Amino acid sequence: MTKLERDDLAIVADLVNEKLGLKVTEFDKYGFGGGAAAGAGGASAEGGAGDVAAVEEKTAFDLKLVSFDAKTKIKVIKEVRTMAGLGLKEAKEAVEGAPRTIMKEIKKDQAEELAKKLEELGATVEIV
Repeated sequence: MTKLERDDLAIVADLVNEKLGLKVTEFDKYGFGGGAAAGAGGASAEGGAGDVAAVEEKTAFDLKLVSFDAKTKIKVIKEVRTMAGLGLKEAKEAVEGAPRTIMKEIKKDQAEELAKKLEELGATVEIV
């Protein structure tokens, strides 16, 4: 890789890190720290605890249907259909294919609300 290609790659990496809200130390940026895992896992060789990137709190969650009560299968299918915006066939396949992720990358409060609705119908769900 040429120096120009490395510089371009570094610029793209900086933009991606900025967009994702990641903090990368100069030590890690140039490959001396073993990547982002080393930056988040402990103090870098340059400084103390102030230089360590704070571990980001998870903001996006997945709602996973683990199982459901056979008596309430139709109600669960209807609820999954409305909450995920699926067609009847897709919702039925999603429910019958349990355990399966129903919704991805949703906020925690929304995931908890949807999980509560499904649990009231007799389904077992996990927020992952």
